[in-house]
Amino acid sequence: MSAPLIQFCVLLGAFVGFLALGVPVFFAMGLASLAFILAAGGQVPLNVLASTLVQGIDSFAFLAIPFFLLAGELMNTGGITRRLIAFSSALVGHVRGGLSHVAVVASMVFSGVSGSAVADASAIGAALVPAMKRERYPPEYAAAVVAAAATMGPIIPPSIAFVVYALVAEVSIGRLFLAGAVPGILMGVWLLATASWIAHRRGFPYSQRASLARIWATFRQALLALAMPVIILGGIVGGVVTPTEAGVVAVVYAAAVGCLVYRELTLADIWRIVKESAVASGLVLLMVAASGTFSWLVANMAIGELLVKFFASLTDSRWLMLVIINAFFLFWGLALEPPVALVTMVPLLVPVANAYQIDLVHLGVVVVLNLMIGQLTPPSGVVTFLTAQIAGAPIAAVFREAMPFALALIIVLALVTFVPALALWLPDLLMTK
Repeated sequence: MSAPLIQFCVLLGAFVGFLALGVPVFFAMGLASLAFILAAGGQVPLNVLASTLVQGIDSFAFLAIPFFLLAGELMNTGGITRRLIAFSSALVGHVRGGLSHVAVVASMVFSGVSGSAVADASAIGAALVPAMKRERYPPEYAAAVVAAAATMGPIIPPSIAFVVYALVAEVSIGRLFLAGAVPGILMGVWLLATASWIAHRRGFPYSQRASLARIWATFRQALLALAMPVIILGGIVGGVVTPTEAGVVAVVYAAAVGCLVYRELTLADIWRIVKESAVASGLVLLMVAASGTFSWLVANMAIGELLVKFFASLTDSRWLMLVIINAFFLFWGLALEPPVALVTMVPLLVPVANAYQIDLVHLGVVVVLNLMIGQLTPPSGVVTFLTAQIAGAPIAAVFREAMPFALALIIVLALVTFVPALALWLPDLLMTK
């Protein structure tokens, strides 16, 4: 084993060791980098730690993260979620297992607002899980279907995970947003098919078909929410705004709708949401900052070149390389949160992807979709833990109920992996590379 590879194993081992001890991710990454610098015996200047921490977030585009987080919370608190669920219920509530279909459709629409799986699970789950329990759906099933639907949040644009990936991999945020649209719709279709299959097997209830007048009324009430992703993507694709500026537009739009149109958003709500979003954004940006040092050390050790040589010795097939990447990130996503997995591993993958002529935008969709499946399955399963808590259901039972949905998402992952056009067709059509 070469010296750089040994050094990388030491750095990564220290990081994992600190995580195992319960050290927060930001400190684990920073301490691992500091320990490596000190152990290097003066080969790496100590001031690298400070300079790369700052350089890690020295990008105007990172402001998109707090703005999209803030916009999602404003839309949720401002009465948007309730109206989206009412519209979704009018569309699909009459299908057997109607409320589980409502969960998927509502999440598809809400994903175009929040960009976060946790935000989707929290917003949709708080409203739908109690309703599903009242209709005598098993609590563990209610939690599982809402958790599975929430995985669309970071795939259907806008997406906070795509912003992180784009900045780490140095690709267009706008192209990544567009690349997630078709895979996100595919996720929704397969989740609806799975929910329908389960509902017919178990004889779940359904409601009376909504009248056209009811569908029209709920559509009008939800129209302002449905317009938000169109405004964001239209502005980015049309070159009117940058992704960061689109985040600002989303915040102003969400506040205006909540305060002036629906009138369910108060100044006290706005102040609380700003504080909570600042904390959430700070956690993400701290991890990105710490990854600056981590990535600099990895690049300094030329690990990317070593990985290219290693994989080239195994295979020269681009498709087999994608299978290896999928297997790795499915495993990686089981243990780590998406921002951590992205900032630690994506810099290593970029030279490998370039060597195998894998489009980095296509790779971004594949990687984030892998990590979303990890959000649904143990041991990490953050959204599943959240919805299980909302439903008051045993976590092991919720994980069992989530397995058919995880299988459906793996089928979508395989389709997106081996048919790159599913991700690349829309950005190639609407944007230049």
